[in-house]
Amino acid sequence: MVKLHLIGMDTRIEIEVICRSHPDYTDYWDGNWITSKINIDIPGYKAQFNADLRTDELSDFANELTLMDKKLKGKAILFNLDGYLELECKINKQGVIFWTVETCYPAGIGAVLKFDFCSDQSYLKGIVREIETILSVFPVLGNPNS
Repeated sequence: MVKLHLIGMDTRIEIEVICRSHPDYTDYWDGNWITSKINIDIPGYKAQFNADLRTDELSDFANELTLMDKKLKGKAILFNLDGYLELECKINKQGVIFWTVETCYPAGIGAVLKFDFCSDQSYLKGIVREIETILSVFPVLGNPNS
């Protein structure tokens, strides 16, 4: 099992990728879904739920994080097609990353948890490495135009 960790002051988000949601599919639209377990620990709340994410969403997020780390400006967004999880981070000139998180479980109709936290730019390379590890086990399949 491969994991992604987002850590800030009093905040811990862990995304554990368990398997491909549709292992018999190799096309872009069906084959890139991954079953994941999301754990959130923030002051006053602990949440745990399963979510179907997409490898292409993680790949796009890693690319945006890499660019943000190089330029020390901009933002990166992990937007889940099903609405389980939305992460957005912005960096300031001092290297502080401001995260905004929204979760919904069950997706689209369930309880919504919104929160913010901060972390340091020094975590970005580690986050990108963890995403790259996930993508080495569950690579993006196909392309959206086929």
